[in-house]
Amino acid sequence: MIGHILRRRYKIIKELGLGGFGETYLAEWPQDLPVTPKYKCVIKRLIKPSTPELDTEERFKKEAATLFKLGKEHPQIPELYDFFEENREFYLVQEFIEGHDLSNEIVSGEPWSEADIIQLLQEILEVLAFVHENNVIHRDIKPLNLMRRYPDNKLVLIDFGIVKEISNLSLNAQGEISSTISIGTRGYMPSEQYHGHPKLCSDIYALGITAIQALTGVSPHELRIDSDTLEVLWIEQAQASNALVEILTKMVRYSSQQRYSDAGEALQALKQAGLLSLSLAISPRPIKIGDQYGYIDLTGRIIIQPQFDLAGEFSEGLAAVNFGAQKSLFSLKKGGKWGYIDMSGQLVIPPQFDAAEKFSEGLTLVQTGEKFDYINKSGQIIIQSEFDEAWGFKEGLALVQMGDKLGYIGKSGQIVIQPQFDEAEYFFEGLAVVCINEKYGYINKAGHLVIQIQFDYAGNFCEGLAVIRIGDQANGQCAYIDKTGQIILQPQCGLAVEFSEGFAGIKIDKKWGFINKSGQLVIQPKFYSPGRFYGGIAKVFVGGQERYIDKMGKFIY
Repeated sequence: MIGHILRRRYKIIKELGLGGFGETYLAEWPQDLPVTPKYKCVIKRLIKPSTPELDTEERFKKEAATLFKLGKEHPQIPELYDFFEENREFYLVQEFIEGHDLSNEIVSGEPWSEADIIQLLQEILEVLAFVHENNVIHRDIKPLNLMRRYPDNKLVLIDFGIVKEISNLSLNAQGEISSTISIGTRGYMPSEQYHGHPKLCSDIYALGITAIQALTGVSPHELRIDSDTLEVLWIEQAQASNALVEILTKMVRYSSQQRYSDAGEALQALKQAGLLSLSLAISPRPIKIGDQYGYIDLTGRIIIQPQFDLAGEFSEGLAAVNFGAQKSLFSLKKGGKWGYIDMSGQLVIPPQFDAAEKFSEGLTLVQTGEKFDYINKSGQIIIQSEFDEAWGFKEGLALVQMGDKLGYIGKSGQIVIQPQFDEAEYFFEGLAVVCINEKYGYINKAGHLVIQIQFDYAGNFCEGLAVIRIGDQANGQCAYIDKTGQIILQPQCGLAVEFSEGFAGIKIDKKWGFINKSGQLVIQPKFYSPGRFYGGIAKVFVGGQERYIDKMGKFIY
């Protein structure tokens, strides 16, 4: 199909997915008009049933009309541009969502915070409530079908199951039309849906399982089932308030009658439990005012007064702060002791460490003298490190050093990838940068080299792409590669950083600006250093000051 042009308008350029219901492709259009550049769209090819008695054309038109209405009336559902039949196959042409799916964010061994779970539930339930009001069942809610759209960071609900069913229709012994295969994904699909009887509350079950997966860092296939009640057993693996536990428990009840009947009812339960306000509690950002650090919210309002000599970013509800650091040469602050505060500014782990990292997966690395330890959020030592140097956990593994070589340990403290690298980084999206003899490549979590060691510089994977450089910083050329090692973007710059929320910093003529995933320069170079976008804003340095910008490049503080 690659290179094939449908209806003289849509040129297939890439395969996105294959399944029992058909295929999905990325296409460029319109080929029949002198338009440059071409626009991207998604084309779904559905196999038409061979049973001639079935009026599948009418059913296809009916379901396509439903998708058209949903996409037109809600901004977080892809628009349907076109539908047609060709060579006994049905085709849907839909809006292409520039972003990444939540399987890139919901990572095994990396639990989300409660505030992030509530935000996920609120956003998807609000979209799903609109879908359910139209008496439509999505049928396949899972991380792969929840897209984080780059321009505005909103979640988009994709890949509705209603049209897939047409590919699997048949006549049963009673002459009734039925589907030969249940639509949905094992692990996320409740019992009634598996047996061919989906309900609105089947979507509630799937979303509940998705939220539990994010909250626990455990995939649905690894969750145990009570042999007597058939209920999912997950609570012992989660850190959450009783209110959230009660809501998630009701969402994933085995009996459909014991669940929330639809998204509107589940959303109302969140409101009545007083949880929705928590979803707005985006982590405060550190800001230097005078000689001390405090924290601001997304509007730039100071919410934790300047009182710390040094301050780190919030992670999993806590931030490392320093008391007693003194100015040294070049006006840098050093020394002092590190502790941790919560988002109200209260000290929860007293200052006692010589160095401290951000919390990740419930643990953080602290240093006292020459000794490294991993502590939990109560300040208790969980792993006593015997390594020459150590770093924090990411995606279930932590980087450690023995002698002059680097390797990785698991959460038991045991080595899982032997120290063998001259340089190495954290794992991001399942891959880690490693260096041997001043050249860089990428390994997977089994320690296998998946992108050969060949680059003069390599950055972490973020949103499916990583920045690499061949040649030195002065004369080399940066590019962005995908996880196969294929070059996707080649901005004209010698220095670039990773993507975040669809934006990446690049350096042009000694100043930093930002490009999008099409490689277009969307924020002009004018900063001395770029930060990562989070919640729609990024920290930058300009005129010797720390400032924050939005995605239009406007200063908000």
